Amino acid sequence: MKFKNLYLGLAAFALLFTSCSNDDDTTIDIPSGAYIDGVFILNEGNFGTPNASVSFLSNDLVTFQNAIFSTMNPTETLGDVAQSMSFYKDKAFIVVNNSNEVRVVDRYSFKNVATITANLENPRYSVVYNGFLYVTNAISNAVTVYDASTYAYVRTIEIGKTSERIVESNGKLYVMNGSFGSGNEVSVIDLGTNKVSKVFTVEDGINSIEVSNGSVYVLCGNDTRTKLFKINAATDVASSFETTTLTNSINMDIDGSKIYYTSGTGIYVMDLTATTFTETPLFNVSANSWSTLYGFAAIDGKIYTADAAGFINDGKVVVYSATGEALKTVEVGMGPNGFYANN
Repeated sequence: MKFKNLYLGLAAFALLFTSCSNDDDTTIDIPSGAYIDGVFILNEGNFGTPNASVSFLSNDLVTFQNAIFSTMNPTETLGDVAQSMSFYKDKAFIVVNNSNEVRVVDRYSFKNVATITANLENPRYSVVYNGFLYVTNAISNAVTVYDASTYAYVRTIEIGKTSERIVESNGKLYVMNGSFGSGNEVSVIDLGTNKVSKVFTVEDGINSIEVSNGSVYVLCGNDTRTKLFKINAATDVASSFETTTLTNSINMDIDGSKIYYTSGTGIYVMDLTATTFTETPLFNVSANSWSTLYGFAAIDGKIYTADAAGFINDGKVVVYSATGEALKTVEVGMGPNGFYANN
């Protein structure tokens, strides 16, 4: 982030123009090359069609712009299914699933810097730790490793089972071995040996994994129950609690001292230190079949929700306060699936 002040200075000379969002507020389009102090909205696009895109919404919800990759790189397309994003220094890594690529962009100007393709087989999620980019791959069931500064391929870490979301804690990688509502394991990678050192058996329906204060939180939801596991990353000892009232929970995010999660159309919150689930929703969103809450995040006291509109129309993002008040509604690209703070 050391380049942030430079871009702020450049932004002062940029041309501003206004437009209206699909709510009643006036939205100011952000000047090109000043994508800071806001949230990237990743729009995966239609599978088999290279129409993935990225939108940007400022933290104060005033400035907004769609299709920032194509705006800043007019001769290129982002690709087919933008799956996830991670950051390292002044770079952002966009995992483009069906294109078998990781796009490297400057996180403040969104100019394309490089494209990683080596040994990627249906890449899904990534994390950067100690100067290396780790990418999970659905076809090879492995994690591929790259130098985060030169983008050169380094090695492959075999997992041997579904490799989905990935996080780092206490110098170890934790990989979800489940996707699309199935799976009940988490593999731990020892970065000293670059091998799986332990496998946790959790609950079927594993779908979310987050890190906070030296612990790894894993949410699982199925037709019978929702269960939360807390893994101490120092000892690799896990504890858990469950609810049979809330079932099929599919989203979890941690913001400060709170854990936010969803079940059906409900948004719920509990303390990070809780040992039981809160079963009364903070608020509910409008139902839209399976594409309801296709994207979800809690960032700096605000709750971001995305409706993929069945991948028939462009998606819609609604931002809520921590008490459930709708603050902002914007129309984004096709299939919004994630939110990433760029501060």
